[in-house]
Order: sequence, then C-alpha cells, then structure tokens
Amino acid sequence: MRRSYYFWVAAILALLFGLLMLLLPASAASAFQVPASTGTNTIFRVLGSVMLGVALVNFLVRDLAMSETLRAVLWGNAAIHGIGFVADCFSAGVGDVPWSGIGVGLIAHLIVLVGAVYYLWRPSAA
Repeated sequence: MRRSYYFWVAAILALLFGLLMLLLPASAASAFQVPASTGTNTIFRVLGSVMLGVALVNFLVRDLAMSETLRAVLWGNAAIHGIGFVADCFSAGVGDVPWSGIGVGLIAHLIVLVGAVYYLWRPSAA
C-alpha cells in the first residue's frame, strides 16, 4: 500500500470513530458494550474530539515526503494504537468490557499500528 493511502485509511478510521464518539456517545458506548452514563458520555466526547484531531493530522501529512515530521506522526500513530490495543485488551482481560465489544476497535488499532511500524521500518517505501 502506498504511504499516502495508509494516511488516508488512518484519517478515515479516526474520523469515523471520532464522529461516533463525539456526536453519539451513548451509541459509541453501546457499540463497545459499555453502560452509558453522564460520565461515560463525557469521556467518549473528549476521546472523540482527540480522535478528530488525529484524523486531521493524518490527513494533512498524507502527501508529505519522508521527514522528521512524518516520522513523528508515524511514531504518534504507533503509540496511540499500540497503547490503545494493550489498554483495550487489558480492559477486556479484567472484565471491564466483553471481548466482543472491542473487536472492531482492535482491528482498527492493528491496521494503523502495523502500517505505522511498516513505514517507520521502511522509510523509503512511498
């Protein structure tokens, strides 16, 4: 996959998750099989706003040549999705959420994480 396509995919995934969490926090909680509450809705809205920022950054760098800035964005994607993957697995492992509630999120985390690691490992790949 071309690097620009990777950033498009990362941006679209973050946009979709971000919009869901920001605009429909109770639906997002339900999708993740988390009981909705005022606190949960607030946390989902904040996370949604962060995801929209991540989407924007990924969109803005989609056509840049490899540089220190692009490496920093790739490291950011790797960190967000690597840590997010571990945190989701931990939450399911301790019983806070069912594994079925985090499946789609885990797949999204893996797509962006694997792409980031690939382009960090092969910086000449365009």
